[in-house]
Amino acid sequence: LVFSQTLAANEQSDLKEHFLKKIDEVVLIVEDKKLSKDDRNAKIIKSLTPMMDFELMAKLSLGNVWKELSKSDADKFVSLYVERMKQSYSSKIDAYKDEKIQIKSIEQAKENKITFLTDLVSKENRLEIAYKFHKPKDRKKDKDMWLIYDVEISGVSILKTDIVQFKEFLQTKNINELMDAL
Repeated sequence: LVFSQTLAANEQSDLKEHFLKKIDEVVLIVEDKKLSKDDRNAKIIKSLTPMMDFELMAKLSLGNVWKELSKSDADKFVSLYVERMKQSYSSKIDAYKDEKIQIKSIEQAKENKITFLTDLVSKENRLEIAYKFHKPKDRKKDKDMWLIYDVEISGVSILKTDIVQFKEFLQTKNINELMDAL
């Protein structure tokens, strides 16, 4: 028991160090005034993509509809979802104003799931953000060992929001129309 607790603590510590290093890397890119907006966003996405499990997010966002997709439709949906997430993230970068991320706590409910509870702190505000990681059984090519599969901002889950929006959309329209909308 002590051995497994030590392993978990070491894994949490390694993940925390990696996460903070990535944040520092992104901040340096954001603060590089020589970069164009497009170049800056491309570098940030390239830096963060190895720690994001956009593919799992896409799959989970569709719920049971995912099982009904052909391989080509599933691949197309993932591609569109990933692009949507990257564009969404890129559009938020312009709002950055010298905020700092502080990790408040680390929760590990399961061996393969860790949540970082953080605060995004600025001079005027404090925004709570939870980064939810999972550790896939098989490591994915070009991906980190631990991957973010959801982010909650002030208690609002990006993944759960997508699930609700897509489910509502698909009540009156089909998957092809959803992909056209994406």
